[in-house]
Amino acid sequence: MPAVGGAFLFGILSFDQPSLALSGAVATLAGAVPGALALRRLSLWKPADDSLTDTIRFFLVTFLVCAPAFALTAVAVASSTASLRGLPSFPLHAGLWLSSALGTLLLVPALLSLLDAPAAQPASSGDHRPGFDLPGMALACGVAFLSAMLARTGQPRDATLVLYLYLPIVIWVAIRTNERANALTLLASACIILSTSLVGTPGVADEAWRAIDVGALVIAAVIISHIVQALAADRMAALKRVARLAHEDTTTALLNDRGLLSVFGDLLVSPERPNLGLVGLTISNFESMTDLCGTIPAIQLEQSAATLLLGQPGVRCAARFSAGRYALVIDAETVAQVRSVARDIYANLNAQLFATANGNLRLQVCVGGLQIDRHALIDSEDCLAALTDALTIAASVREPQLFVEPLSQLMIDSRRELQVKIEHIREALHESRLELYAQPVVDPDAPPGMVSYEVLTRLRDRDGSLIQPPEFLKLAIKAQMSVTFDRAVVQRAFGWLASQPRNLARTHKCSINLSGATMSDGAFAEFVREQRLINGIPADRIVFEITESEAIRNPAAASRLVDDLKSQGFCIALDDFGTGLATFEYLKRFPLDYVKIDGSFIRNLTSNTIDEEIVMSTVRVARRLNLRTVAEHVHNESVHTRLREMGVVYLQGDLFGAARPIDSIFDQLAEPETPEPAVEEQVSDALTSRLI
Repeated sequence: MPAVGGAFLFGILSFDQPSLALSGAVATLAGAVPGALALRRLSLWKPADDSLTDTIRFFLVTFLVCAPAFALTAVAVASSTASLRGLPSFPLHAGLWLSSALGTLLLVPALLSLLDAPAAQPASSGDHRPGFDLPGMALACGVAFLSAMLARTGQPRDATLVLYLYLPIVIWVAIRTNERANALTLLASACIILSTSLVGTPGVADEAWRAIDVGALVIAAVIISHIVQALAADRMAALKRVARLAHEDTTTALLNDRGLLSVFGDLLVSPERPNLGLVGLTISNFESMTDLCGTIPAIQLEQSAATLLLGQPGVRCAARFSAGRYALVIDAETVAQVRSVARDIYANLNAQLFATANGNLRLQVCVGGLQIDRHALIDSEDCLAALTDALTIAASVREPQLFVEPLSQLMIDSRRELQVKIEHIREALHESRLELYAQPVVDPDAPPGMVSYEVLTRLRDRDGSLIQPPEFLKLAIKAQMSVTFDRAVVQRAFGWLASQPRNLARTHKCSINLSGATMSDGAFAEFVREQRLINGIPADRIVFEITESEAIRNPAAASRLVDDLKSQGFCIALDDFGTGLATFEYLKRFPLDYVKIDGSFIRNLTSNTIDEEIVMSTVRVARRLNLRTVAEHVHNESVHTRLREMGVVYLQGDLFGAARPIDSIFDQLAEPETPEPAVEEQVSDALTSRLI
């Protein structure tokens, strides 16, 4: 409507005939209404995803709907009025289409920006201050002045060429300013540039065509400016969206792990930080709930959990680490406040009933919490690591699975020391500071001059001292390095045997332990196959020991690994038998060669009748299944004698030799009386197959 009034006023002031003024006003309205309706229909058909799409639609509607409607309506109204007065009809001229398009391109964005329409003022624009870009206006005025001077001196072509400098000016303004400043600057500077078309040498015949050239140039500049502005706005919005997604979880709108580290880290380094509470929440059976209920209820549950966390008193921030795992930071002066929040979260979520098509499911929740003193010197990563420990403790206790404690400096220092040790282990594995030890095994099947032994490991620390197995094995499990460690042991043991063909020939059985995590590694069997071929190791000389507890925990994975290793020719032993409280059914499930009775049943064999009965039962069942029974931790002669009486002849323990460097296992061993061509042939065949 402002444009309609402006068109009518312009017609009254510029022409003697009111019909022309009326035609301009009616034509402006006739061009605006179809354009607005067309844009509305396009938006309903498919909403625009970005500013560039909106801009392109605006251009298309302007040139294909608004400008033609304006031109046709203006000609029709003016001609009909003229015919009533007996005047000649008003001709259809390209200038009408050009002037309508130019007016729409300049006025609509400027008017929308002045009205502060949301579409013209997105959050990505950054600067919301109205006004013009003064440097851009100054440059546009300079170009217009130079062009006018050239036109006055009779150089219209040079004057038009100078106006092309207006194009880089509008691009520069579009990149630097927001949508409002760009629209207003375009309107003002375009009027100044268009005014140069009125300046020229008297008597020049092509003044009308120069006006059309200037108008076309301004239209091109306006189109380029709006496209650049849209691209800049879309880029800024995309960058902010990426930055938000980098710190925000899309499912719950909470922070993610990176966002929590950033926000929580800023809290910890704040000079005025209060005492803080850190609460962790884990929904233990979330995966089961997802399988039974489906994705949508699972998402709704997570959003409900997020709402519950954000509703706690004194909330600073909340985060979702992964499915069913959350953290909450609150203001907490005492441990009691943290415990109160933790109990409220636990009471609202634990044992909550979900009805599914496959039955009802109750949530299982564990909550851990820490109270962080304002004077504690700690970073966000250490706090989250300590929270993980608290959640582990909470998961290990009975109902309620809830554990909250103050985070003392002693705990912080202890955890840092633990992390240093883990790094030492990781560094020792990376730098091949793994050393092989071995303990001999009494093996009646071993021919004269040959020995059976179990490979044990030691790690050499930076200072040259040895890290003992009870220390580094637990840390390797805690740091999830068990698979890496087992692979390093296999590679080192196979490499050592390949480099010692004399000791390989005197090896009857070499036992290597595998951890529980390795049993779930689907690529481990292929790794062993590659190492065997690379080093030319006869498979029947190697015994892989799997622990009973891990076989029970994941029998499917253990069965696959055992089958793969057996198919390659390796022997399999079930280690620590009896500690997993399993039935003898597991002896039938796996294709085993050895059963190693755990040392806890051997140490007190002569004084504990229960241990004696367990060992006797194991021996009887193993004999029925044609399995060799190995007794571990034989430490004195009385236990040795009793085991012999029970028929256990495969023995291992300090009574027969303590663990020592693997080279020394063969020091007291006599040379075999006759060479073993079979071993040499197996090694030769393995090397040949590797070369092939």
